[in-house]
Amino acid sequence: MELLLKSEAVDRLQRMQSWMRQASVDAVFIVQNADLYYFSGTIQAGLLCLPAEGDPIHLVQKSLSRAREESPWDGLLAMENPKKAPDLLAGAGLGRLERVGLELDVLPVNHYFRYQRVFQGVEFVDASEAIRRTRMIKSPYEVSFIRRAADMLGKAFSEIPGWMRPGVTELEISARLEGFLRNQGHQGITRMRGFNGEIGYGTLSSGPSASQPSCFPGPVGFVGLYPAIPNGGSRRQLSAGDPLMADIVGGCGGYIADKTRTFAIGRIAPDMQATHDFILDMNADIEAMLRPGTACSQIYRFALERVKDSPYAADFMGAGDSRVRFVGHGVGLELDELPVLASGFDLPLEPGMIVAVEPKMFFPGRGGVGIENTYLITDTGHEKLTVFEEAIISSDR
Repeated sequence: MELLLKSEAVDRLQRMQSWMRQASVDAVFIVQNADLYYFSGTIQAGLLCLPAEGDPIHLVQKSLSRAREESPWDGLLAMENPKKAPDLLAGAGLGRLERVGLELDVLPVNHYFRYQRVFQGVEFVDASEAIRRTRMIKSPYEVSFIRRAADMLGKAFSEIPGWMRPGVTELEISARLEGFLRNQGHQGITRMRGFNGEIGYGTLSSGPSASQPSCFPGPVGFVGLYPAIPNGGSRRQLSAGDPLMADIVGGCGGYIADKTRTFAIGRIAPDMQATHDFILDMNADIEAMLRPGTACSQIYRFALERVKDSPYAADFMGAGDSRVRFVGHGVGLELDELPVLASGFDLPLEPGMIVAVEPKMFFPGRGGVGIENTYLITDTGHEKLTVFEEAIISSDR
């Protein structure tokens, strides 16, 4: 088991403490799993207190012994009852908290009310944006896990053409793909920060499945097996000429890489092929923009401008009412991290950001084509982490 390095934990804490001092916040309470891991190296349940000065105090309900095995910090204490949290923090030297930050974008309301009852007189403020912006810049240590996640996707995608033949279902290929990835060390879960964001390994959508309306906050449609879990591959059988869109997430050490490629049995229709070629040309131009200083919104505006006078404008980034309003997003411990390549997100790209760029076009009732790559923003430009053939990949080769 690979444990969080103490140097990593210290750097992350210091960056949050810089924000705390600027915002006049005495401490930040962390309880959400992705944030817990990021700052403490463990997701054992409890309350992690990041003080504006000094080392964290982690009050652990379950399991303290495992938290001590995994966390690089020394300040881990047993907390049998959350009502005891103020006394435990006071005993650790944090007894005069007046202004405390919370993860208000993800914290359940009943937890918030409990903190108000337990920490009488404390003013609670929203620290979620500061947390997300701290996590937005990845260290070389974090990038190493994302590289491994991208590498397992490359190996898995090389296997897909051999699994494709007429009559095979999306579900059968999905099951093979997931088993292959699991044996490569895939973590088996994809975390999302957004409310009700649920996804497994991603989706394999053949033919019209890719243009199926979906509540998922991404452009690719899918049918799934049940309305209760409308996720992943369905029992639809592959046919010759259908595009198969594989939008899959690799996962290693908690970190993810996001990648899409389009496959086919034989050749797809000429208009779909022409559309895919258009996508590749546009993506090459987007890649040239992936460098420090480029505003995220500028990239999205460029993509919209590129497609507006084309035959593809109506179903760019989603079919019909499933269209999304971005062309890329950050990835890391969660699939929907900052930055977002979208209107209104004027933050410039910085070295250390990891972004997934996914220009895609859809044909209602027929399917979709496109690609997605995960990129590291470097000091001088970018590095593509999901290196793999980008043309439509035929099983007939």
